[in-house]
Amino acid sequence: MLLAAGSSTRFGGDKLLHTWRGRPLVWWAAESLRRAGLEIYIVVNRREVAKAAGGVDGVVYNPWWRFGLSTSVKSALAALYDKPCILWALGDMPCVRPETHLKIARECDVGLAVPTYGGRRGNPVASCRDVYPLAMGLTGDVGLRALINAVPTKYIPVDDPGVLIDVDSPGELESLSSCLEPSPLL
Repeated sequence: MLLAAGSSTRFGGDKLLHTWRGRPLVWWAAESLRRAGLEIYIVVNRREVAKAAGGVDGVVYNPWWRFGLSTSVKSALAALYDKPCILWALGDMPCVRPETHLKIARECDVGLAVPTYGGRRGNPVASCRDVYPLAMGLTGDVGLRALINAVPTKYIPVDDPGVLIDVDSPGELESLSSCLEPSPLL
């Protein structure tokens, strides 16, 4: 699940639609999931973001996005509750490598699977079905990390600094140069 229904308040504009290396930022995040061969569903607050992400398997609209990240989690779960595991990727984290997405998704057998790099927790996080009822109770601007102490959590060391890199300001786009290679599709 690609979470892409935020307001980009710190960015000063719509960061997910901001063009970087010829593509919208959200496209780069979705492309890593495509290259991993995973099904891609996206939670959005407007159609333009889903279109900018490129080919996805499904779109979930979150009309309550102004009330925080928890509403995107709950909107996604309402659509995908039958899935045994969900990988929660972020639309503003385009540097996560495809193999990292796969590793985290495969390691989730109960509770949560969380990548670590250099001893720091990162994203994406994977959740198993046993977490869904608790996740449906989340409120405000919190995601699955709020459940780390409440459910079994497996920390997965990865050799991927991209799990720590998100884009919150236009200046941070420059830091992406070190983690994103130009797509062979360009």
